[in-house]
Order: sequence, then C-alpha cells, then structure tokens
Amino acid sequence: MAYPLGWSVVPSMVVRRERWPGGYKRTCIPLVVPGQEVAPDQPVLRVIRADTSSAVDVPAHLSLPSVTTSMRLQALRPGGQASGQANGVQEQEPGELVPAGLQGRVIDVTPRGGVVIESCVAVVQGGLGVGFQVAGVLTLWQGSGERRPQTIPPGALLVVPGPLNFALLRQIMRSGIAGVIASSIALQDLEGFLRTDLVQLLDSRDVERSQIYLPPLTILLTEGLGNATMPARILNLLKLYQGQFALLVGMTAVRQGRYPELLISLPEHEIDRERQAVKPERLLRVGAQVRICCGEHEGMSGEIDYLFTYPQVFPSGIRAPAVRLRLEDGALLIVPITQVERIG
Repeated sequence: MAYPLGWSVVPSMVVRRERWPGGYKRTCIPLVVPGQEVAPDQPVLRVIRADTSSAVDVPAHLSLPSVTTSMRLQALRPGGQASGQANGVQEQEPGELVPAGLQGRVIDVTPRGGVVIESCVAVVQGGLGVGFQVAGVLTLWQGSGERRPQTIPPGALLVVPGPLNFALLRQIMRSGIAGVIASSIALQDLEGFLRTDLVQLLDSRDVERSQIYLPPLTILLTEGLGNATMPARILNLLKLYQGQFALLVGMTAVRQGRYPELLISLPEHEIDRERQAVKPERLLRVGAQVRICCGEHEGMSGEIDYLFTYPQVFPSGIRAPAVRLRLEDGALLIVPITQVERIG
C-alpha cells in the first residue's frame, strides 16, 4: 500500500483539488470565479450532457437529489450577480448542479471547466477504490442488528466499519447512496460487483474512461482486499465528522500513482490560522504510528517502541534490520523494518 501524502490519516492539511465529476461527453459550466469563497454544499459546476442517448456519459450521483436545476444558484459573483446569469446561462437551463464538496477558496478554473478549490481538510487515504468524485453527508452505518431501521439520506457517503460483501454492495447501490467508505472486501466479491478484472482496471492507461463502465457507486477501502476491519484511528475520525459534507474520490490508477481519498473540510473553529497544517513525514522513528504491510501480521498497526541497532534473526532464519512495535492491544511484536509503513 502507498500513501502519496505520507500517512493514511492526516488530521489537518491544506490541499488543492479540482472539482471535476469525471467522464466524457459533457459540457461543464463553472458557476464560481477565482477568489470566491465556497461552502461544501454550494453548486460550483453545471453539467450538461452532450448526448443523452449515449451509454458512455455522465456518471450518476454528481450531486445530492435535493440539488435541482430549478433552484436558485447559491454561487454569486462579486456584486451579487448570479454566476450562471453572468455567463449567459439561464437558471432553468437543463443539467445537473455539482456541489463543491469542500469549504474553501476557488483558486482556478481549468480548461475543461473544472474548479480548483483550496481547503484545510482532514484526509483519509485508502489502499484501494473505484469511482468518480462524489460529495455527500458522512453517515455511519449502524448494521442490520439495530432494532429500529436506519434512515440514510439519498446521496450520502456511507461509512461501514467492517468488510463489505457482494450482497451489501448491491443493497447500498439500490439505496441511492453515492459512495461507501469501508475497511476491505474479498477479491471475488469486488470483481463480481464491478463485473471486471481488477488488475486490468487498476493498470488501465485511460483510468477515467475505464470508470464509466462500472456501477454508479464510489468505493474507498481503507485496508484494501481481504477481511480486515477498519483501524480505530480512522473510525474515530469518521465518527467525529459524522453528519458533515465531504468529498470522496475512489479512482485508483497504479500507472499514475493515484489512490482513493476522503476529504473533510475542517470547521472554522478547528482551523488554527497561526499554526501550519500537519506535514506528514515518512521517517521511521520511536513513537511513530505504523502499519504492518505484509507477512503473517499484515494489517496490524501500532507504535514503534524500539529501533534495533543491529539486525535481528527471525524464525525463518533471515537476519534483517528490525523494529519493536507496541500494538493497539498492548502486545509487543518484533518485525523486519521493511514490513512496516508509517501511517501517523
């Protein structure tokens, strides 16, 4: 597993992301201008289909069902004029409004019509994912054991603490949910749901086009393939921001080094203007939070308790540089240093 930002969870950092729904055969009309402040649920793009009869078109769930094309635009240019009117676009023009997903400032508008937004966010990076950008309200799944049925708003981003399976994915998609954040899934279940070969999908040269043929559900898996549960540090952060608007990107592309991520804009009172946001580092040192990325203890996480000066001999007979970890349950474990990656 690789984390482009250095850690799997970053509690606070400033990012710039292009708000772009993905896919082909559409016209994207920006509804905001550089320098403008935007809210997470504020429409920043209008997507107009170029060919409604084409199967290779705009993916579903670009916006919340409550956001309709007949609503009055929330994005205003300086001076109070609606951005859609300033561009010569009528408010009743057909199309779909795409919310920002992030709280922040518009930095640029790209040639293809995407909107670049700068925001101070909490980031959860996944090991594997599929699907285009979607924005929605973070909602924690209570599970089927609850007495009262759970009400999940359409277009939500559902957090499932445990592994997914084929049946649960089908149920989630039928519920009108835009995206799901879970711990892991078996390879057979994921390929059965996607109806494609996962290796070919991840190795695709045109990753955006390959996503068009997948089911309209964005997925982020924090632990990737298998049967692992979600680490406590990730689940606690998601519980903290439950009910807030967030931006989910599922697209994974090995060739381009792109991995899935969940971006949650921090509330204004949590942003310390005088302190720089967290800058993740990859250096392994005492006290660093790490995850075992291979071997018989794969998936376990803990804190580096000791760095051995000399190579250690393991039961297999291999002599290698090693670290001693204090796992989340308090147990101590000595593992080769090549089997751990920093996560915090």
